[in-house]
Amino acid sequence: MSQQKNKIFLIINKYAGHQNGADSLDVVVSYLKKNDCAVQYSFTNHPGHATELASNAIADGYDLVVAVGGDGTVNEVAQGLIGTETPMGIIPMGSGNGLARELGISMNLLKSTRTLIKGKNLKLDVCKLNDQRFLCTSGIGFDALVAHKMSKAASRGFLKYVQLVVQESIFYKPLDVRIKIDGVLIEKPVFLITFANASQFGNNAFIAPAASMTDGFIDVVVVHKFAKIWMPVFAVALFTKLIPKLTFVECFKAKQIDLELADTPYYHFDGEPGKLKTPAQINLDEDKIWVRCG
Repeated sequence: MSQQKNKIFLIINKYAGHQNGADSLDVVVSYLKKNDCAVQYSFTNHPGHATELASNAIADGYDLVVAVGGDGTVNEVAQGLIGTETPMGIIPMGSGNGLARELGISMNLLKSTRTLIKGKNLKLDVCKLNDQRFLCTSGIGFDALVAHKMSKAASRGFLKYVQLVVQESIFYKPLDVRIKIDGVLIEKPVFLITFANASQFGNNAFIAPAASMTDGFIDVVVVHKFAKIWMPVFAVALFTKLIPKLTFVECFKAKQIDLELADTPYYHFDGEPGKLKTPAQINLDEDKIWVRCG
């Protein structure tokens, strides 16, 4: 009797990676089939479609469901897999690739494909802001504003992100907030507040270097109002894991965060824009997710 093939379903955002998402198909499918995997795939064609496809793949008995795209695609696929025993694989094709980088998944197409077969499954915490689940980071303030602007931009990519950061920082005004972090009240103007399950936003920009996706805590990084002359220092600290050393930054590990007031209509979840409703609660989800990584 022949051994049962490993059934893998690919969910592909064809517009990811400067619209190169579809170009990954030949490499990924060819390698998997050569390694005796049964492979099927589908392209996403509307918001939420990746979640539907992931749920259907579980019902159809697939052993591994793979997000081929950026952080938004990964988040959508994850929504359909959270709380199940079916692991998620990642072929990173986006501009940030936050979760893939966090888990040490290669940005090289062939190497990340090999991980789908040779990698191990890791059970990760899942966080949520109100009812919106996220895997890596969520937050309010400057990064949420940039995520909102980025979603409306005609082009994407790291250089476009840098352009928006510089542009928006010129006239940006800190937010008035009232927030309780495990009961500790903060009521001061802030540049941003990040709720971190992972240590980075993506592109190796480490907003919460001490964060762990398996420790059962949410790392909360409060960046208080600071003089704009310090903006270059803040940027350098992001890429050198020195954010906690800055005098205008407070870091917490928490189970329950209550955002009572925030003078902004925006938040982000895994880099995607959302409309904020306060009061908001940020906490750990009861369910977790399995992810295939190196």
